[in-house]
Amino acid sequence: MGNNINFSIHTLGCKVNQYESERVAADLKKLGWGQIDFSSQADVYVINSCAVTAIATHKSRQLIRRVLKSNPDALVVATGCYADSDRDELAQIEGIGLIVGNEKKAELPRLVAEKLGVYGPNGANDNTLIMPLHTRPLVKVQDGCNQFCSYCIVPHVRGDLWSRPEAEIFDEVSQLVAGGAQEIVLTGIHLGLYGAGTRTNLGELLNRLVDIRGLGRIRLSSIELNEVTLRIVELMATSGKICNHLHIPLQSGSDRVLARMNRHYTAAEFIDRAGELKEKIDNLALTTDIIVGFPGETEDDFEGSVRLVEQVGFNKLHVFKFSPRSGTPASDFSEQVPNSIKNERSAKLIGISKRQSAEFAANYIGKNLNVLVERKQGDYLSGVSDNYIRVHMDGPQKKVGKLVTVNVVKQEEAVLYGSIKTAK
Repeated sequence: MGNNINFSIHTLGCKVNQYESERVAADLKKLGWGQIDFSSQADVYVINSCAVTAIATHKSRQLIRRVLKSNPDALVVATGCYADSDRDELAQIEGIGLIVGNEKKAELPRLVAEKLGVYGPNGANDNTLIMPLHTRPLVKVQDGCNQFCSYCIVPHVRGDLWSRPEAEIFDEVSQLVAGGAQEIVLTGIHLGLYGAGTRTNLGELLNRLVDIRGLGRIRLSSIELNEVTLRIVELMATSGKICNHLHIPLQSGSDRVLARMNRHYTAAEFIDRAGELKEKIDNLALTTDIIVGFPGETEDDFEGSVRLVEQVGFNKLHVFKFSPRSGTPASDFSEQVPNSIKNERSAKLIGISKRQSAEFAANYIGKNLNVLVERKQGDYLSGVSDNYIRVHMDGPQKKVGKLVTVNVVKQEEAVLYGSIKTAK
């Protein structure tokens, strides 16, 4: 096999996995290889797997088997959290060519090239960043988690806490901005613990990044309630560059369930803190994750979640039905909730989420929003505001990837419509 190799990558799971897939793809391209769609016939398939729930591992296995069946001559590479959590199970799938755990993921391009016996003109260790084809590129700043929620396998498969050096992150963001990126998304397995054990922290990192000339805005991925520090709040309120959107996982509005989940706050603390953040940060959008049907969750527990959601007024809920994950304490808890009840509770919260999203969006009719144009969608350009509202607008294709000011004129459910304001 020569160097005329096509590869394809499919990513399951979190934004950290997405970021790592982009870096693997960039390094494989430096070998002179071409990336093609996952549905095409490739020489190499990389499945960057997820293991956060039993459903996620099932999807990972299913995808691997499907690729092996459709293209048995290809090299199939399994990486990601499933490659760490269930390596022996993966190894029993006939035809897998390579299994690479998270700790070795950065070496995956070299391992694949060695497996095939081919190498590229530039090698795979060139640190020059290849600009990903995204309007909001991800930047991984941290890995690992030490929280050990009772339902979560991630701390067991992602290892110890680790933070990238500030200078390295600064250089990557600067390269992305030079390549045309207007917004970057900081991500990590436990983002709020960036810098843990060192002299820096997430607030200090943000303080440095906001000074990058040409960078329009910075968005934070998921962050825990107690890790939104005063410094972060001050920067969000004053810098003009940090998106006024926080995704803070709730998981439950019941203190009893939160304790069983090993979450370190109460419902009252969450409500108080959410209120403080909304007071200090103008136009703040709060989004969250909620698990329904956690073992032992009663109707009263669930109604506690409903009351909290109504009181806080989230912009959007990500609702998950509890799925027992082997290797976690919660998988062995008694009082497993029937699927029929999980479905009912999930549907109720999703309905509330749709209503709250529409109510939040309605506040901006007749106002201006700062929007990053992501794509052309039908007759409109489509993008997201800094506070995470979907906005459709008239405008030319050349505006994709740009930050624009949109005057909002109408609403359809949670989507706003408007026109781009031109500079005078």
